[in-house]
Amino acid sequence: MLQDDIDSSQSIQWRMHTNATVDPEGTLATLDIGGKKMQVEIINAPSGATFGKADPVRYSDDPALPQDQVDQPNTGVTVLTIDLPAGQYNLQVLFSPQWDGMSSGDFVKPSLVPLSSWTLDSHN
Repeated sequence: MLQDDIDSSQSIQWRMHTNATVDPEGTLATLDIGGKKMQVEIINAPSGATFGKADPVRYSDDPALPQDQVDQPNTGVTVLTIDLPAGQYNLQVLFSPQWDGMSSGDFVKPSLVPLSSWTLDSHN
């Protein structure tokens, strides 16, 4: 699980680059590399937060690169995105590999624990 504490006065976008194909469906997304799949889920999603996908390119309002630097091509890369509203909340993204012989019932969603309280056993 990935957890971010969000505190923003404007909307933001969470982005993750991957070599997998990306199939977003609301608060769920499926990543697939060579038939090996991983389910990705937004837990306790803020209102309107859903997965999307994008090309791995810089946005026009991204910070400028250092002088004489250029972006390298990201061939075969897709960006998994979540457009998020302004506010103060915890974003939790759960990654569940879909291994052979396992079903979605084999996975347990961890409890919400503030980042400041994380320990080695805080999610047991």
